[in-house]
Amino acid sequence: MKVNLTELIEGQKKEFDLKMEEEIDPIVYLGDTISFVAPVSFRGSIYMVNNEIYIQGKIEWTAEFQCHRCLEKFVKSISIDVNERLAEEDTAEFEEDDCFIIRNNQIDISKIMENLFVLSLPMKTLCDPNCKGLCSVCGANLNIQQCDCKNEAIDPRLAQLKDLLQ
Repeated sequence: MKVNLTELIEGQKKEFDLKMEEEIDPIVYLGDTISFVAPVSFRGSIYMVNNEIYIQGKIEWTAEFQCHRCLEKFVKSISIDVNERLAEEDTAEFEEDDCFIIRNNQIDISKIMENLFVLSLPMKTLCDPNCKGLCSVCGANLNIQQCDCKNEAIDPRLAQLKDLLQ
């Protein structure tokens, strides 16, 4: 969703509030496809201070992930605070990487939401911090059932030391 910032840039307004909800297409992140279960919402404001434009607010979304330990799908709600600087395309700040770009007096809030969503994700998503994962021998989900597999993986360089214990 694009927001027109002409009134703010020309000095007619110092601030305006934004409330929006938008459907966002699934995102591919580190090989995983993340689907949004509900529309992504943003509540906040865009304001000008000392001729610099900022966006501040909160983004909330609910998405479906796949656990990296047990491979089960799970739904998680995430909320992130937004406090970012905006810069016009033809200014000196445009060269810096720490701001979002205003093109033709418009800012694309969807791009900001997608970028901050990806930045807020952990490297590995887990359904639960105590997820036990899968058995490396039989592949059973250890959160659901216990298996009787014996995992005696021994480093081949140390295999001869095992004979000393007998």
